[in-house]
Amino acid sequence: MTAPLLQAVKLSAAYDSKRVLHEVTFPVEKGDIWGFIGPNGAGKTTLLRVLSGALPPAAGCLKLQGEDIASFRRRDLSRRIAFVPQALNMPVAFTVLEFVALGRTPHVSGWSRLTARDQAAIDKALDAVDLAGFEDRILDELSGGERHRALVAMALAQDPEILMLDEPTAHLDIHHAWKLMELIRRLNQEQGATVLLSTHDLNLAAEFCSRLLLLDQGKNAACGAPSDVLRPELLSRVYDYPLKVLRLEEDGALCIRPVSGRRGGGGGGGGGGK
Repeated sequence: MTAPLLQAVKLSAAYDSKRVLHEVTFPVEKGDIWGFIGPNGAGKTTLLRVLSGALPPAAGCLKLQGEDIASFRRRDLSRRIAFVPQALNMPVAFTVLEFVALGRTPHVSGWSRLTARDQAAIDKALDAVDLAGFEDRILDELSGGERHRALVAMALAQDPEILMLDEPTAHLDIHHAWKLMELIRRLNQEQGATVLLSTHDLNLAAEFCSRLLLLDQGKNAACGAPSDVLRPELLSRVYDYPLKVLRLEEDGALCIRPVSGRRGGGGGGGGGGK
């Protein structure tokens, strides 16, 4: 039996001896789009940092195609996994082209010049995030949303097998947020990219993710298909606010909304997620 592309087994993580992630287990199959959801402080960013190899687990293990991820060299991991944080201290004197070109670092030997293949990957990444024509702009001249798209472009230029994004739409208006998510889905469908992302937007998660992991105080509260995880009684308990889950008539999409004028437990109506 083939091992999952990525597998977390009783994964725990801690900062300064304070454990913030508790024995989380789930498999990531090639071609999945995983969404990590949950309230502030639930452990979503920490989980992504561990999965990307940026933070060593405090307990448990993480396997990449059946091998402990700790056995991989950092450069080899960078060729296969790209991680987009919520924010990054960008070298503001860089042009957009220079910054996005950093994504090719794992593929370049020493001080070698960028090849035609490298340049093609950079151009493709810039075009994907609507930054074609911005190559000579200085990062500091860009808006916050444009800088974030440049960060995503740098990750795409890595040409990764697994793309990880922490709150990828947090700094974007609705147009660019949905366009970015549509890009992620296209990369998944057309290029077979496996995607793991965290988000506070439950409706985006319902629309674009094939699998969801709901975290509650660092623990796995639910895991599975969106219709299995996005249940009103469960969401209301985890988020400590009454929520309802509707299924839209026009396309069958799930829609999560608060129950107006009410507080406390309970699901508050809504068909759909069961």
